Amino acid sequence: MNFFEHQDRARQNTLYLIGLFLLAILATIVLLYGAIVWALNEKLTWQPELFAIVAAGTVLSIGSGSVYKLIQLRAGGKAIAEDLGGKLMNTASANDRERQLLNIVEEMSIASGIPIPAVYILDRERGINAFAAGFTPNDAVVGVTRGCLEQLDRDELQGVIAHEFSHILNGDMRLNLRLIGILQGLLLIHIMG
Repeated sequence: MNFFEHQDRARQNTLYLIGLFLLAILATIVLLYGAIVWALNEKLTWQPELFAIVAAGTVLSIGSGSVYKLIQLRAGGKAIAEDLGGKLMNTASANDRERQLLNIVEEMSIASGIPIPAVYILDRERGINAFAAGFTPNDAVVGVTRGCLEQLDRDELQGVIAHEFSHILNGDMRLNLRLIGILQGLLLIHIMG
């Protein structure tokens, strides 16, 4: 498979996921409607006015939760990194391994031609993981877990950072931030229930 076939498949999967999201909203409306009818001890007959009220309330709740989260995320990647407990790294207070990470990020930045993103370390995370977040390459951040920093050698760490730079360059991180905001609305329904 070549890159363009993979990219086309990813776009098709995105459309599929959007369809599933809309289906989840519809299922939520139907289930809430059924629960309200049952709670009111009414016959399970079609009540279009009640269904419209439930649908409007559900869509309004999901929309409000999504808008609220999207407003929170307007700060870009910094907001995500700090929400996850990330600590901004700087060369003045970095140890050898952290300086190596900062050097790798700088190298990748030069190679890709984008501004050097801020680097956050997630000290509490012992697993191997990393992320890139932001709306544009100018507000992008790269987050790396402590486990990633301690368990990977330089070449492996460079591969992880290169992967994160691909998310910055391809705009994946912008899509992910939007998805976080949209899915927060459904999560709000779950929390309220």
